[in-house]
Amino acid sequence: MSEIWANLIAAWRVPFIRYGLLVSVSAVLAFPVLSSQYLQPKFSELLITVVERNAKLSAGHMRNMLNLGNNPIAPDVVDPMFEHHIKMLEADYLLWKAKLFNADGLTVYSTAAKDIGNYNKYSYFHEKVAVGETYSKLVTKQTMSMEGETVPRDVVEIYVPMMNGREFLGAFELYYDITDDNRALLTLIRHGKSLSHGLSLFILILLLIVATRAGFDVRRRQQFQDQLAEKELRLRAMSESAQDAIITTNQQGKIESWNPAATRIFGYLEGDALERTIYDLVRATGNHQERDQSLIGFMKNETQIGDGVIEQIGIDRQGNEFPLEMSIASMPLQNQKHSVCVIRDVTERKKSEEQLRLSHQVMACATEGIMITDQQENIVSVNNAFTEITGYSAEEVIGEKPTLLRSGKHPGDFYQAMWSEIKTKGFWQGEIWNRKKDGAVFVEWLGISAVLDQNGDLSNYVGIFTEITQRKNQQVELERLAFYDPLTGLANRLLLQDRLEQSCSYARRNDSMVAVLFIDLDKFKLVNDSFGHEVGDLLLQEVAKRISAVVREGDTVARLGGDEFVVVLRDLNDVDAVNSVADKIINAVNQPIQIQGNQCSVDASVGVSLYPDHQQVSDLLKHADIAMYKAKRHHDKRVCFSESLEMTE
Repeated sequence: MSEIWANLIAAWRVPFIRYGLLVSVSAVLAFPVLSSQYLQPKFSELLITVVERNAKLSAGHMRNMLNLGNNPIAPDVVDPMFEHHIKMLEADYLLWKAKLFNADGLTVYSTAAKDIGNYNKYSYFHEKVAVGETYSKLVTKQTMSMEGETVPRDVVEIYVPMMNGREFLGAFELYYDITDDNRALLTLIRHGKSLSHGLSLFILILLLIVATRAGFDVRRRQQFQDQLAEKELRLRAMSESAQDAIITTNQQGKIESWNPAATRIFGYLEGDALERTIYDLVRATGNHQERDQSLIGFMKNETQIGDGVIEQIGIDRQGNEFPLEMSIASMPLQNQKHSVCVIRDVTERKKSEEQLRLSHQVMACATEGIMITDQQENIVSVNNAFTEITGYSAEEVIGEKPTLLRSGKHPGDFYQAMWSEIKTKGFWQGEIWNRKKDGAVFVEWLGISAVLDQNGDLSNYVGIFTEITQRKNQQVELERLAFYDPLTGLANRLLLQDRLEQSCSYARRNDSMVAVLFIDLDKFKLVNDSFGHEVGDLLLQEVAKRISAVVREGDTVARLGGDEFVVVLRDLNDVDAVNSVADKIINAVNQPIQIQGNQCSVDASVGVSLYPDHQQVSDLLKHADIAMYKAKRHHDKRVCFSESLEMTE
C-alpha cells in the first residue's frame, strides 16, 4: 500500500498528470448517463493504451540497457544485468512475458527459453511491426494457478519495433497481465448500484491505476536518471584519473571533451583544445597521405580504420612531434557519429624498444660468448657466439644450469670462491676450463656480473667469455721455448737461474743446503762423430731421462748446451745426500745405450758446489763447473766438490 501511495504522490507532482486527474474527475461527474455498453470497450481501449505506453517506455529502457544503439541485434546481446532488469519489470509492471526479435524475426531472447531460436510467422509482424508500427491486441492465455488449476488470464500482447530511421532493427514482444484491472472494471460496472455511480467509481479507480502507473514511470525514470548521473560521475572520474588522453570528437573531428592526461601529453588547456580538431593533434606516420585521408574518412563514417591500435605522429602545442598509439571507437548520438579517441604517448617506450633492439643486435653480433641466467642461475638467453664456441644451441641450454659446461678440472672450492666473490663484490673474472658439447675441453677468460633491478634486488647474472685455448697453447709454447731446452725438454739456462735463486732463498729462510751438480759426458764426441748427429741427439734425450729418473720431483734438471747438464738439489740437510744422488746419476748415465742398433757408451763427470758455501748463484754454477773439470782430470774420482768444501774438510 505504501508503494501505491508513493506512486500516486509522484504522479500528483507532475503538473499535466495532476490537471489531467482533475479534468477526468470532472468529466466523470458530468457524464453519469453513459451506458455500460459504450463505456466498457472504451475503457478497455484506454487501459490497453496505458499499457502500450508503458510497453514503449520499457522497450526504450531495455534498448538502452542492451547498448544496442543503431546496430543490428546479435544473438549474444543479452547479459545478466538485462535479465535482472526484466525481472524488475515482471514484478513492477506485471510483465507476463518478454521476447526480443532481430530484423529477420528470429527470437534472440525470451523469458520462456523454449521460444529462443524460433521465427515469428505472423503476418502482422512482417506487415506492420517491420515497417515501424506498434501493434497491440488483447488475448486470453491459459495459466496454472497456485492450486494447479488451469485459469484464463487477460493479457495485452504488444509489439514495439526498434528503428534506425527507416531501417528495421528488430522488435520487443511484451505481454502484460491486466486480468485484475479488466475484471475489476467489469465487476464495478456489473454490480454497481447505479450506472453513474458504478461508472464514476470505475473511472476513478481506472484513473487511480493510470496515475499509479504514471507515478511508477516517473519514479523509474528518476531512478534511471540517477543511475545515468552516477555512471557519468564514474566515467568522468575514470577519464580524469586516466594516464592516457581521452578525447571525444564529432563527425567533423572537432574536439568536444578533453581530459587532464590530454593536457599533459599535448600541452593544450581544455578551453584551447575545444577550439581545435583531432587533425591538429595527430597525423599519420611517414609521408603516407592516404593514411591521413583514412583517419578523416573514418571520422566522417566513410571508411573503416581497422581494429586495435594504430600508430600515429602527435604534434604538441610547441609543434614538437612525438610517437603515439591511438584507438578509436564510434559513438552514435542523435543520428550523428561521434568518436572516442584514446591516445598514449609512447616516446619512452619507443626509446626502450630501440635500446632493446640495439642490445639484441650487439648481443647477436658480439664475438664473445654471452650467457644470461635468472636469480636461480637458470639459463634464460645465450647469443650466437655462445653456440659457436660451445656447440650447444639456445634450445638445448635454456632452462639448464651453467654447470653443464663444467670440465671437471677445477675443485669444488674454486667455484665456491668464485660465487663468494660474485655475491660480495657483484663481479668475478678469471681463467676457467669448460667442456664443449662434443666433450672437448677448452679454456676461456670469463667475466660474471650480477645485475640488479631498479629496487636494487638481484634479477640476473650475465657471463661474457672468450675462448683462449689457442692463445693459452701459444703461451705454453712460448714459455717452453723461453725456459726449456727444445731437444730434451729440460730446463734451459734461464729457467735454471730462476729455480736456483728460488732454492737458495728457501734454504736461507729454512737454514738448509742447496747443491749444484755440473755434469759432463765423456766420450760423447766420439759417439757423435761415429754414428752421426741424429744418434747423438737421441743419446742426449736418453741421458736426460735417466738423470730425471733418479732425482726428486722438486729438484731441477737442466741442459746448458752440448753434453752439459746441471742438477739443482734443494732443501738438503747434509752432504751425504749429495753423494748418493751423484752416484745414482753416474751409474744411470754410464749404462750402455742402444740407439738405432748402435751400442753407445758415455761416462759422466760430476762437479758439485754447495750453498751456503757459495752465496751467489753465479758462483755456484762457476765453482760447480770448475769442480767438474777437476773430476774429468782425475778418472778415479768421478765426483769432485768445489774448493771451498774441500778446504773445510
